[in-house]
Amino acid sequence: MVKKIKDNIPASPHPAHYMMHRYWGRKAHNVIHEYIKNYTKEGDTILDPFMGSGIVIIESAKLKRRAIGIDLNPLSCFIAENTLTQIDINKFEQAFFKIFESNQNKHQWLYECICPKCNSISNLKNSIWNEDSISKVKGDCTKCGQFTKFADKFDKDLIKKAKKYLSINNINYPKDKILDYVKRSKKTYINQLFTSRALIILGSINSDIKKIKDTKIRKILLLCFSSMIPNVSKMIPGDEETVNGKSGWVVSKLWSPKIHTEKNIFDSFTNRFKKIKKGKIETNELIKYHDYSLFNKSSEHITIIKDNSIDYIFTDPPYGESIAYFGLSMFFNSWLGLKVDYKNEIIYDPYRNKKYEDYNDRLEKVFKELFRVLKFNRHMSFTFHNRNLMIWKNVMDSVKKSGFELQNIVYQEQAVQSGTQGLNRKNTLRGDFIYNFIKPKNSKKQQAQNEKIDSKQFILKKVNKLMTQSNNFLTPDKLFEEIIPFIINKNIYVDLENKPIDIEKILNKKYSYGPSNINPKHYGWSKNE
Repeated sequence: MVKKIKDNIPASPHPAHYMMHRYWGRKAHNVIHEYIKNYTKEGDTILDPFMGSGIVIIESAKLKRRAIGIDLNPLSCFIAENTLTQIDINKFEQAFFKIFESNQNKHQWLYECICPKCNSISNLKNSIWNEDSISKVKGDCTKCGQFTKFADKFDKDLIKKAKKYLSINNINYPKDKILDYVKRSKKTYINQLFTSRALIILGSINSDIKKIKDTKIRKILLLCFSSMIPNVSKMIPGDEETVNGKSGWVVSKLWSPKIHTEKNIFDSFTNRFKKIKKGKIETNELIKYHDYSLFNKSSEHITIIKDNSIDYIFTDPPYGESIAYFGLSMFFNSWLGLKVDYKNEIIYDPYRNKKYEDYNDRLEKVFKELFRVLKFNRHMSFTFHNRNLMIWKNVMDSVKKSGFELQNIVYQEQAVQSGTQGLNRKNTLRGDFIYNFIKPKNSKKQQAQNEKIDSKQFILKKVNKLMTQSNNFLTPDKLFEEIIPFIINKNIYVDLENKPIDIEKILNKKYSYGPSNINPKHYGWSKNE
């Protein structure tokens, strides 16, 4: 009999091959590794119907399991395929430098600036912009070294030249309209997230890479290119004092802060090449077993998989409205020229009339398919994280209606803090729940519980108990770690009027939210005085 995993597994930092390209909600690889090892043996078949960046498939390959990865987002398949594929490092290096040198020779004039000490032409390393106007530059002079200065007439004239060059030359760059759900700071089209000189250089590099005939080398260079573009966009906040970027892309929207930075693309391209080379050296050594299949399709209908043929499912379903995977991925997909099926995305997005009903209906279809393909008495694990109880209810109802039986819930720490958590330290969760289900031999499909009970009082009673145990102070993390499994096991998502429970609204009637008296950096709930 398979042993249940009951406790949090300490999360390990991501190794280089998981840092080659950005993706959202990436889970700790070592945790997934342990779940696969616990629930399967060598040669078993693993399925991930919401593959994301491919961690389940990659860890399955390391453990010599056959794996099937499915995702409707083409960016997912692009990242997973590039991570799994063995490449010739020497060919990769040679191709990179050929592309790099060709484009540097053509476009280095776009990064010229004047040294304020000796007035010689220097290399621009970084610039700070206020809205659409360049304000400061950082340069590197071969005689005087690095310098910073306010943008002068030469710098501003160069921007004008770049705009004119872009308008009269046939530069291929994306002009896709940004989805409303992820649109911010009045940026309507993808190209508005870049300066004119960035579009010139990026368009040229992208076009040159796509001409490479060797498929593996072309794709890994496109990974280099794609992983670089957030760093050279307008989405990086700028530090006016140091003339550097303050941080990375930290907001889960497509936006441009008022004060932003513009980085030297040739420097960024080189840095990404080094990181991806390191990652590919790792995967060339770690992944020798290549019995996997990747499919860019919806998991609502997976006729490619036979009934009762899967030994284990580990997945990470769409988080409702929390992460707009397709909307954010369009930043990359548009440059890569990948076709995206936005219509069939599983998400709560009112801008596209994707409401709870659509989210719920699509999830039900997926979990019915997962129940069909999983072998009897085998397990499915999935991670989930959302503050919206209606989303939780939709997910759990879909799973139970499909016939799965819940065995246990584990609160699992994350490998790294997300950008959003970094910005919103006061009121955020820093973990995920892993739900472990079994497909029983004799299954009775379960309907959602309809009995009218006073859910608010149940929840408040539980919170009172937790508050007493925690010396009258509960952090959001500790609260949700305890309260979500309680709500799920009791099936108390709605109130007596069948309206979704708002946990924080219940809490605010009796408790106050704010900093701890012991440590002001910790925020949580305490009893009203």
